[in-house]
Amino acid sequence: MASFWTVFKFSLLRSRWTVLGWGIPLLLIGLITAPFYDLVAENELQLRPIIRGLNPFIKSFIGGEAAEDLLTPAGYIALRYFAFIPVILGLFGAVAGSGMLAADEERGVLDFVLAHPAGRAAVFWGRLAAMGIGLVIIIGLGWFGLWCGVLRADSLNFPPGQLALPYCSVFAVSALFVTLALALSMMMPSRVAAAMTTGIIVLAGFIITSLAKAIPGLETLARFSPMTYFQTNAMHGLNTEPLFGLLATAAVFSVFAWFGFRNRDIRVAGDGGWKFPFSPWR
Repeated sequence: MASFWTVFKFSLLRSRWTVLGWGIPLLLIGLITAPFYDLVAENELQLRPIIRGLNPFIKSFIGGEAAEDLLTPAGYIALRYFAFIPVILGLFGAVAGSGMLAADEERGVLDFVLAHPAGRAAVFWGRLAAMGIGLVIIIGLGWFGLWCGVLRADSLNFPPGQLALPYCSVFAVSALFVTLALALSMMMPSRVAAAMTTGIIVLAGFIITSLAKAIPGLETLARFSPMTYFQTNAMHGLNTEPLFGLLATAAVFSVFAWFGFRNRDIRVAGDGGWKFPFSPWR
């Protein structure tokens, strides 16, 4: 247990600049986006017929049939801010998850780390826990920026607790992409391949989920997209079923990644090739 905490504290400290590098821009996005609702509220009568006249394809990227909710306070925050946050943090998950172990492995550092008495379990779970806390800090900075932006806006009045509800769904989606990238990095030839594959899944999922609002034929395919289960309108109430579904899927990917890390040899720097380690049997 002492080794776990040592790895956890070191990993969290080492990731501080990454956390700030993603968290501060997220804070600024919320700080800047929320006050613009004052302009929307002032021009509601002019904007409503424009939104109604939009092409269904274009409208699908601003909420589809619910696009007019953009003119309401909660709808504006949901469609103008939260609709894009999972994409941003999904790309963070692709980079951070794929590099949690594979980055040191490809640099030839991980085998030296494991030469110490910490053990694979402490290294894996300690780093994963540190990444989870880092993700919470990034989301916390985003929440703080949005709350400050709401305070600056004359037409918005949300308590901080209500603003925090969608971030629970943000965490679940982001955790899924982090663990997916981690699992792929244990199987694919390189960290870059795992990060690119996860990034493609993030962007493709966002596009498919958005277009499914205008193209009925994509609804079946959209069911396989994690973005479909993200709750942009959670300020009206958080649905726990999709939330726990995303978290359960993230847990499954974590277990797959653990079996992969536990059961295979550590690659030395420059060593590539596919690995198929997701089996509890050695």
